[in-house]
Amino acid sequence: MPPLVMHLDIDAFFASVEQVRNPRLLGKPVIVGAGVIASCSYEARRFGLHAAMSLAKARRLCPQAVVLDGNYPTYRAFAEQVWDICRGFTPDMETLLDDAYLDLTGTERLHGEAASLARDLKSRVRRETGLTVTTGLAASRTVARIASASQKPDGLVVVKPGKEMSFIGGLPVEKLPGVGRVTAKVLHRLNVQTIGALAAMPQWALEALFGANGAAFHERSHGRDSHVVSRREIPKSISRETCFHRETTDRNEIEGMLHYLSARGTRTLRELGLAAKTVTVKIRYADFTGEAVSKSLARYTDLDDEVYELACDICRRTCQRRVSLRGIGVVLSRFKPTTAEQAGLFDGENRRRRARFYRTLDEVRKRYGYSAIIAGRSLDLLDSLEKNDHGFVLRTPSLTK
Repeated sequence: MPPLVMHLDIDAFFASVEQVRNPRLLGKPVIVGAGVIASCSYEARRFGLHAAMSLAKARRLCPQAVVLDGNYPTYRAFAEQVWDICRGFTPDMETLLDDAYLDLTGTERLHGEAASLARDLKSRVRRETGLTVTTGLAASRTVARIASASQKPDGLVVVKPGKEMSFIGGLPVEKLPGVGRVTAKVLHRLNVQTIGALAAMPQWALEALFGANGAAFHERSHGRDSHVVSRREIPKSISRETCFHRETTDRNEIEGMLHYLSARGTRTLRELGLAAKTVTVKIRYADFTGEAVSKSLARYTDLDDEVYELACDICRRTCQRRVSLRGIGVVLSRFKPTTAEQAGLFDGENRRRRARFYRTLDEVRKRYGYSAIIAGRSLDLLDSLEKNDHGFVLRTPSLTK
């Protein structure tokens, strides 16, 4: 039985959610973001707006745009509703921020042929959430993703087995997943402009240029992808980042936010039963430049204070420019599962007490809301940020990646 993979992408996700929540925004150019665009409606894109564009430039191009800060818990709730609908079609699904891969192999007997299945899924999502999604169906993740990107918004593209190269071969090489701006520049200097031209290069040459990524580019450029769809119970990283409401040089505000983001990340670690080894601090300056510096902990941990202390040390060593900060983030990675037995065997009594303390905080916050207890350096944010049950109201909170 030939494989069948669907790539599903929620169209203009954040902006579309805001239009669903407030029908008066329908048909209007809507931007979600602070400092830069995180998401914008298709009405806004007609003016040349796109994700990662600065808001200053966006306002020049589209003065009538409605700019919103956004609300992470709301977006997460909408995404989960879409994924719940998808699970009714297949249990084999891998979800990301606003898109997902579904393994539909063998589901034809239940749901009919691929295009009919996709139409039914799209219809249910629109009826139950008000959102539109674009779907691409193919024998591999790579081609399914390219297919969905080719016909947005509200598109449906089916690439039949054996037709992969005729579909992707003439597309610009930048359309291949994994080929970013830097890689594309290298390929352009070699006069490799299309995916077909990339496919014509020998694998050894691509590996010489790009290392392990070269082998992946070789497979994908031929429409193949050995990466199977999995539910990915363990994420590759946990990211918590935001823009400040106002650009700042206030050390208390910066380190208070760093503490808050670290604590949100470690809470997720404990929920998943994981410990992290590597901490990355991302800094974004007022002049739109940025840095990301990683360091490894002495041991795997899921404790707030241990992550924060390293994150704070990274920030102090890295943030040396006399430029205000517009955003900051903490990324946790290199995970391993944890168990109570392992923690008890190797930890001293002080560390065990701290572990029990953080788990008690988790239980209180789970019952009464995150804002029921604000602790540590996060207290420095009380005078400058509003709170709700989910915690501080941030401008651009990120989802876990």
